[in-house]
Amino acid sequence: EVSSGQIQIEQMREGVRVKMAQEILFPSGSSQLEEGGRSVISRVAEQIRDDSALVTVEGHTDNVVISASLKRRFPSNWELAGSRAASVVRVLSEGGVPPERLRAVSRGPFAPVAPNDTREGRAQNRRIEILLRPLPSM
Repeated sequence: EVSSGQIQIEQMREGVRVKMAQEILFPSGSSQLEEGGRSVISRVAEQIRDDSALVTVEGHTDNVVISASLKRRFPSNWELAGSRAASVVRVLSEGGVPPERLRAVSRGPFAPVAPNDTREGRAQNRRIEILLRPLPSM
């Protein structure tokens, strides 16, 4: 997934950011991980479960309005992004990452990494980001 560009790992001053394209994790309009997506997240869990980092999972969407057929379940992109982040957090926890180190955050369409005026740009904006940061000192 990394070599194909579907997963990007970025070292930042405050930690590590792992970006994953929605296409490898979720079917369109769904927050239920596909089997391949579950496998990817399980492998991430194996790598970070013994780490002492705070793990924030951010759900991101494009700016396309939720379709009428999905509005009952996801009234807006906020709910879709949040539900996707929660699904990833659940699998990380099942994979041994201590739940007290996990957070699920919805960013919805409000933190795009590309313009939403092309299909390619919207695809880049539909993503999950896992942020690993040192735990705050007590």
